[in-house]
Amino acid sequence: MKRFVFLIVFSLFVLGNFYVFFRVYPILDLLSPSLHFIYWLVVVLVCSSIFLFFGIGRKLPVYLSAYLYKIGTGWLMLLIYAFLFVLILDVVSVVNHFFVHSENRILIYHSDLQSCLLVFGVVAIALLGFINYQRKRRVEIDLSFSTKTRYKIIFVSDLHLGYAIEKRELKKWVALINQEQADLVLIGGDLIDYSLQPVIYNELGSLLQKIETKYGVYACLGNHEYMAGAKACVSFMQSNGIRVLSDQTIVIEDLSLCLIGRDDKTNPRRKKLADIIGDIDRNLTCVLLDHQPYNLSEANENGIDLQLSGHTHRGQVWPISWITDRLFENAHGYLKKGKTHYYVSSGLGIWGGRYRIGTQSEYVVINVK
Repeated sequence: MKRFVFLIVFSLFVLGNFYVFFRVYPILDLLSPSLHFIYWLVVVLVCSSIFLFFGIGRKLPVYLSAYLYKIGTGWLMLLIYAFLFVLILDVVSVVNHFFVHSENRILIYHSDLQSCLLVFGVVAIALLGFINYQRKRRVEIDLSFSTKTRYKIIFVSDLHLGYAIEKRELKKWVALINQEQADLVLIGGDLIDYSLQPVIYNELGSLLQKIETKYGVYACLGNHEYMAGAKACVSFMQSNGIRVLSDQTIVIEDLSLCLIGRDDKTNPRRKKLADIIGDIDRNLTCVLLDHQPYNLSEANENGIDLQLSGHTHRGQVWPISWITDRLFENAHGYLKKGKTHYYVSSGLGIWGGRYRIGTQSEYVVINVK
């Protein structure tokens, strides 16, 4: 089944690239012959980078793998918009040719003009998406529970540290978290992206240790930690000041809080929520970290006060956001179901290409009263 899906995706990727670059090809007429080689080099690079990365990326030097990853995954997302641009231009050309009188026709049917419009359109989308990604939105929520004292939680998810997210970016994120002076920092999975190799190479652990909080930093596992090796990721996080809760609970008495961390849905042997909770004191506020926001009713049925999840990125770019909005009961944002409050984060970081188009990168400030 996996091979069949891969063949379909691979075929669509190849056909999509052929369709796009076939339409861009006339731009060569506007370039000097000496630049033709560069054009074909770019075509080969953007089309093959993602396959080179997933094929031999872990055997290459980290800096080289990072370039392949950024180019390959970045183009994978931009190909959606390039394809849509070409499709729109072709539809306009057909309408222009068959339904518009010659004296009223616009010049869009000229292939060299199409090529230029396509290139400028994709570049503009990439630039706007990158700028939007750089803007980290601060989402603030006020909740009331039975507690001895007020406290502040910072919730982040899907940092995806690795080949795309490196030291300079993580340093900014740690500063954002620390300026909130939170009592508790919670990470909702996918702290690591695809491999621990670039995380260790870029010494990101030393930055994670600088997160300032009164009662500690806690995390659950996400599906990407399983891609990178769950045991190694747990060891890395715990050695850098992050307590990993994997089908475990911990009580913070000063806050009248029971924190519950579920193993990721990727693990078919993870425990049922009822078995994790056991006979905990129901007078405590129960906060659940569960990376993938499936089966939300389970938290409500087990008396959870607040569930925090991530995973979806809300599709990261439009129109994929339409798909996630239909796949999940709550693909992003706040929801109350019964007596349980839910928040699904679209993620502080990003997978692959550094674009946010129609979605947001965020960190969540939860004020508990």
